[in-house]
Parts: sequence; C-alpha cells; structure tokens
Amino acid sequence: MNVRGEPTGVEYLDHTADVGIRACGSSVEASFERAAAGLFALMVRLDAVKATASRAVVCRGETLDDLLVEWLSELLAQKDLSGLVFGRFEVEIGRGRDGHELRGIARGEALDPSRHALGIEVKGISYLGLSVSRAEDGAWIAECVVDV
Repeated sequence: MNVRGEPTGVEYLDHTADVGIRACGSSVEASFERAAAGLFALMVRLDAVKATASRAVVCRGETLDDLLVEWLSELLAQKDLSGLVFGRFEVEIGRGRDGHELRGIARGEALDPSRHALGIEVKGISYLGLSVSRAEDGAWIAECVVDV
C-alpha cells in the first residue's frame, strides 16, 4: 500500500479486508505516536495538517496492547466528535497498579477536504493482529489492524 506522506517509522501491512499498521520507535511512547500518525496518514495527507488546535487524551489499558487500542480509538472518537484531523502527537506512558496509563496530546485542525487530500475512512481499531513488543535491537514495535 502506498500512502502519500507516509510517516517515518510506519509500515502498512497487507491484510484481507482491512489495513495493518506497524509503527516502530526508540521508545514505547514513540511507537504509539507513530502508530497515531500512521492511522491519520491513511485518512488525510499529514503534511497538510496544521497544528492549530489540540486535544488532550487520557486512557488506560491493562496491557500495552489494550492501551494501543484505547489510544487509537480515542483519537478516532475525537476526530468524529470535533471534526478535527490530527498530524502531531505527544505521548507519556506510565504504569500503575491497574495497568498502564497514557497521557497524550493530539494536534491538528478542522478537516478541509480541499487541502487534506482525503484517503481511506477508518471505522475502528481491531484487536486482530494487535501487538506491542520490544525488538532485539531495543526498538519498540506497535502493530494493529484498522477497520476500513
């Protein structure tokens, strides 16, 4: 799959009816930020998205896998509720007694189809193919499949 403006550290995987995303980063936070960029790059041209508005996101997950689904699902919900598309992301992940907590900020602007070059409509994040792991070289890899 060829996505215009494909983010650094993001690879799209062939999948039967949906799209798989593999995002790599030097930290688990970086892999989550890149997964979010990969998600939005499917929907709009990222380099056309200006950071004029922001949304804070807080979510929790028992495991890092669960947390990735919660993070990406919340970003989709914010897009649908606010009409904003996002192109820049900052994430902090901590661990508590009940699992993991993510505090993040998504920056973007109101969707403008004339500038953002609409791509694929993403309907949701699947638990299929879901994995957050650390590679032998120390890099973090976040993988998921999105419903299109």
